Order: sequence, then structure tokens, then C-alpha cells
Amino acid sequence: MIKILEINKIYNMDCMEGLKQMPDSSINLVITSPPYAEQRKNVYNSIPEENYVDWFLNIGEEIYRTLKDDGSFFLNIKEHTNAGEGRSLYVMKLVIALVEQVDFKLIDTYCWTKNSFPGKVKNKFKNAWEPVYHFAKQTDISIYPDNVAMPIKEESIKRANRKFTGKTKNGSGFQCTASETMRNATKAYPSNHLHYNNTVNQHSDNRWHPAVFPIDLPNFYIKAFTKSGDLVVDPFIGSGTTALSAIKNNRNYIGFEIDKEYFEKAQKRIADEMAQISLFY
Repeated sequence: MIKILEINKIYNMDCMEGLKQMPDSSINLVITSPPYAEQRKNVYNSIPEENYVDWFLNIGEEIYRTLKDDGSFFLNIKEHTNAGEGRSLYVMKLVIALVEQVDFKLIDTYCWTKNSFPGKVKNKFKNAWEPVYHFAKQTDISIYPDNVAMPIKEESIKRANRKFTGKTKNGSGFQCTASETMRNATKAYPSNHLHYNNTVNQHSDNRWHPAVFPIDLPNFYIKAFTKSGDLVVDPFIGSGTTALSAIKNNRNYIGFEIDKEYFEKAQKRIADEMAQISLFY
């Protein structure tokens, strides 16, 4: 599948350099959380807000080129607040530019609700969610909803099979009777509102990285939008979580991390995971 880069490896290189070594239409799914503008300058290179859109559009064009026609690209990023100015607009500008300039379709925006940190902010409430933007080349994409469906609850089955008689309580005269499809359903499909706590703390094996998402997040997208053996790519793989998710779900992966220290620690996490798997085979 990959002409130059080997699959099931992460690479200590800039993602632009890495993506350029991949052939057209070779990736099934891209999921990433890039460095945010002007944030965590003490731990990795930060892109100024005024340059961020132009910087990422170059990467976006390579993602578009290498993504399969029915593939998906998930981008987790949230704008920060500038003192005295309110929320920055660079993320909104980036989303629009990816659609208008790169030609991505914006399929959906997911709300990832996570644990909020204690504290009080002067003019707003605690931040407890982040968006995940879903892009694709076309609206006809690969999707496997049964992989993330849950057994339907008993009370939902009873409600779907309830027969309405008489007047409605509010007097509207409108009664919603479940369709035959709803009455015969055995699985409940998730919404675009995901609830996964970010459990990184002083005891976590990836606490050394400043911006880690929980493995449940890539698990959801990998299960829902790829099948076994598909290729998942994370251009900013950081602590290696996307690779671990791909391994656990029997997908192939490639990741890029420009920081040597993070790259080496991510490699160790992946090696430890592979060692655990080998114990059972």
C-alpha cells in the first residue's frame, strides 16, 4: 500500500515531509490533534495565530491528496481565549478554509465532553468540551455504525411498542407512533455527542505529554469509520495514542512526530503494547 514508508511504524519527522512520501488515495482515516496556536510554548513549537491557517492548509492539502475518496479526516482543535479580546477566531477560519480552499466537505462537528478542571474564570464557565471536525472528500463515505452501536435498552423497546390511545396530554392532537423499524430495532446508535473523560494524571503512562486525548476518542472513530486492516494516520501522533488504538482494533497505522523526545516515548508505549499482545499469542 505504501511505496516508501512502512506501515505500523511512527516516524520522527515533520508530517509534511512524511505525507509527501505517501501515494495518492492511500489512507482510510486521518485523526489528529495538532499543536494549538500560541499554546504551550514551553513544551513545543507554537504557531502564531496570524500564520496558523496558512501553515495548516499546506498540511490539509497533503491530507486531501493521500485520503481515499471514501475516507474521513477528524480534526480535534479548539480555539483559546486571548486576554481582553475573547475567544480567538483562527479555528473557525481554518475550518472554513479547509472547505473553501482545499475542497473538503464538512460532514459533521462532534462535541467531545470531557472532565473539566476545577477553578473559576472571570467572565465564563469552565471548559468541559472540545469540537472534533469531520471532513471528507465526498459525502458518500465508509461508515460502520454497528461497530459502535449499543444494545437497545428495555425501556426504549417498551416505549417503541406502546400504542397511543385517546388525546395527548398537551391537547395538540399529535401523537408519535414508533415506526416498524424502530419497534424492531435491537441496537441503539450513538449521537455526535461523545462523553470520554481525559484521565491523564500523575499515574498515567503518558503524563509526560501536555496534550493527550483518551484512547476512547480514536477508538470510536476507528471503529465507526474503518474496517479491519484499514490504514489510520495521525500526522501529530504525540504520545502515540492513535497507534495504540489502531493496534487494539486490528488496523494498520502510520504516525509522525517531529519532537524526538515525544517520538521516543511514544515508541516505547507502542513497543510495550506489542509485548503485551505477544504474551497471548
